[in-house]
Amino acid sequence: MVQGNTVSAIGPINGLKEVRKVVLDTMTNIHPIYNIKTLMIKRELAKDSELRSQSWERFLPQFKHKNVNKRKEPKKNTVKKEFTPFPPPQPESQIDKELASGEYFLKASQKKRQKMEAIKAKQAEALSKRQEERNKAFIPPKEKPVVKPKEASTETKIDVAAIKEKVQKAKNKKPGALTAEELQLKMEAKEKTKTKKK
Repeated sequence: MVQGNTVSAIGPINGLKEVRKVVLDTMTNIHPIYNIKTLMIKRELAKDSELRSQSWERFLPQFKHKNVNKRKEPKKNTVKKEFTPFPPPQPESQIDKELASGEYFLKASQKKRQKMEAIKAKQAEALSKRQEERNKAFIPPKEKPVVKPKEASTETKIDVAAIKEKVQKAKNKKPGALTAEELQLKMEAKEKTKTKKK
């Protein structure tokens, strides 16, 4: 029976120990379903006569408690600057900058000329950059060095003289003409036919 923060139970001593464990775990923010599950498994194991004398640790579930509160850290770690009682120096105004460079005392025509010169300098710089970009297309790519052919190994030497003879014969021979052996066979066949006719 549960009344407020008080829990009362009646039963055998072993049952009361189990109830006490479930209640204390519940108070420490562990759900009672975990303990009830182990109790159900123990009841089933107690029915088997062979397993009564053995350890039940391998059958009981091992629950990992994941209710550990982890303090969330901010994504950006800002470093605090040292406190100084003096305010930061005031930024210079446009007139202060002109006074420092001496432009404040120039005439209107001189100021205009300086502005135009600055604009022309910017334009010239941009033009040179644009020209470089256009000229990149006309620069040839670097070619790889020509690899010299390796000398033929001594094991597989080619008979150059025989190849030259074959090429020479092929040059001399007319396309579609018979070879010397074929001509000789043909002549012999003609002579045989002539002798047969006689």
